[in-house]
Amino acid sequence: MSFPHPLDPLSHSEQELIVAHSRKAWKLEDHHLFAMLQLHEPTKAELSSGKKLDRTARVTIWDRKKAVVSEGLITTDGVAKEFVEIPGAKSPVSVVESAVALDVVRKDKSVIEALARRGINDITTVHMETWPIGAQIPAHLDDGRRLIWTPMWHQPTPDANFYAHPIHGLHAIVDIDAEEVVGLEDNADVPIPQTPGPYRESQTGGSVKLKELKIDQPDGPSFDVQGWNIKWERWTFRIGFDQREGLVIHDVHFNDEGKTRKIAHRLSIAELVIPYGDPAQGAYRKNAFDTGEFGLGNFTNSLTLGCDCLGEIVYLDAAVTEGDGTVRTIKNAICMHEEDFGILWKHVDVDGHTEVRRGRRFVASSIVTVNNYEYGYFWYFYQDGSIEFEAKLTGIVLTLADKPGADHPSATELEPGLWAPYHQHILCARMDLEIDGVNNSVVEIESFAHPVGEKNPYGGAYETSETVLKSESAAQRLVDPIKSRFWKVVNPNKKNHVGHSIAYKLIPGHTTYPLAHKESVLGKRAGFMYSHLWVTPNVESERYPAGDYPFQHEGGAGLPEWTKNDRSIENTDVVLWHVFGTNHIPRTEDWPVMPVERTGFHLKPSGFFRRSPAMDVASSEAVDTACDC
Repeated sequence: MSFPHPLDPLSHSEQELIVAHSRKAWKLEDHHLFAMLQLHEPTKAELSSGKKLDRTARVTIWDRKKAVVSEGLITTDGVAKEFVEIPGAKSPVSVVESAVALDVVRKDKSVIEALARRGINDITTVHMETWPIGAQIPAHLDDGRRLIWTPMWHQPTPDANFYAHPIHGLHAIVDIDAEEVVGLEDNADVPIPQTPGPYRESQTGGSVKLKELKIDQPDGPSFDVQGWNIKWERWTFRIGFDQREGLVIHDVHFNDEGKTRKIAHRLSIAELVIPYGDPAQGAYRKNAFDTGEFGLGNFTNSLTLGCDCLGEIVYLDAAVTEGDGTVRTIKNAICMHEEDFGILWKHVDVDGHTEVRRGRRFVASSIVTVNNYEYGYFWYFYQDGSIEFEAKLTGIVLTLADKPGADHPSATELEPGLWAPYHQHILCARMDLEIDGVNNSVVEIESFAHPVGEKNPYGGAYETSETVLKSESAAQRLVDPIKSRFWKVVNPNKKNHVGHSIAYKLIPGHTTYPLAHKESVLGKRAGFMYSHLWVTPNVESERYPAGDYPFQHEGGAGLPEWTKNDRSIENTDVVLWHVFGTNHIPRTEDWPVMPVERTGFHLKPSGFFRRSPAMDVASSEAVDTACDC
């Protein structure tokens, strides 16, 4: 019998055992919801001990009667290790709770009457969504209860794009636990936009078609999958899955000339927050923490060959526990394949001799749908020893109504009377790197030029400066393209062949800076947004940049709170937090479905290898001597 690796995600059957054991051990009843069920990952010391480790889950329970969050640790064998209340915490919103809240709204007399005044008499033609109140909660309702509000859109026909028909000014506010509408906002001054926004092929035709493109690997893929362990080229690593974060990468190694060297212990995207920048009713509250308030992994797609993924694909299934304790398997939750990535390197010598290598990359990806938006998380591993993360953003932009041609400076008019608010997508990567060992330091590198003179006689010389970031406060940094700023994670205890510390460097990609003021409700709750880099000593309990429970939190949790102690981060086990994202000023071309937008970053070796690992890549067989291969 094969046993799961300690870092393998909890399987469907294991989660069912955890649910049953939890109910018995902690005397859980129907009013106890399973807010989150996650693998309690072993510590590095436990992993290196060689001992057989229990399969343990971290279970988050929401007591709807007492309005209390509790966290427990329990094994698949039913051994309860702890169960403690978390003072002041509010549970994330489960899918079960959202369904109940929407049912309550659909039956509410005041909602039905408000829709009738707009000429809508069939409640089934109204699409509603449950959103946290991401701005100031109305004063008369701000008494600690868990609240959601419901933006609404009209769907005049079953296949219509309801986002083309926002119902302006009508929102129900629901007490989730009491299951009642506690407020109704009704402002009917703006008519519902009537221009349709079809996007299904049966509606639009989709007449532009290219000839068939096939990815053919007659010998199969070049990677080997054993459970959740992956071997490709000289890389070995483990795929993981978390109900909150979604796709996770563990235990990354590279075989360097016969020696296996570690690069990372754990890589994930620990938070995704979407600040909306329009002050209009129906938009300013839309500041959602898709990871911390809902659990991003819950919304993972089942991927399909030929559409989401192309080539010789291997899929991994994942399982999530719903609020009521039922366990759901997501088929094909993670897609793995390799793809051609063009020329890896090339040189033509003076005698005409040509050396060229084509590069491939390994891809691990998953896609989630959270209401209107899709987010694709893609981790790439390259033959030159580098790693890339790319988020692909697509889906339908959120919409609101206003008078056609109105002066509406914080949104784009897509169709007459249909507007898409400005907004940002801000992600935070949590990277527990181990560059050839646990003890690392972080160095900031900038390029600069001396004034014209002795050190720069011709005006074209420039140098680099290196600054060791010794404390948490010193490591709160911003990107600066003018100085070509980047950061290296170095192992000061290991030197390369020229006597310098081995390192990997973090190269920011396309990114943005939050436009919400720090003193705003969102600014307080998502304080991590205001630095592109944070570095902390590795502490097991410090998992999420906005804290464990951002839902209606007063603010200040997570990275801003932890780093107040200004702990030392030099030559120790550190965690890199990289904040990045996009500022989305919608275009008419983003309608009705937005083409993919990309954001991400690279991790590249910097003095880690003796020479380029790409030199060891064999040449491809030439098909046409006129073409590079």
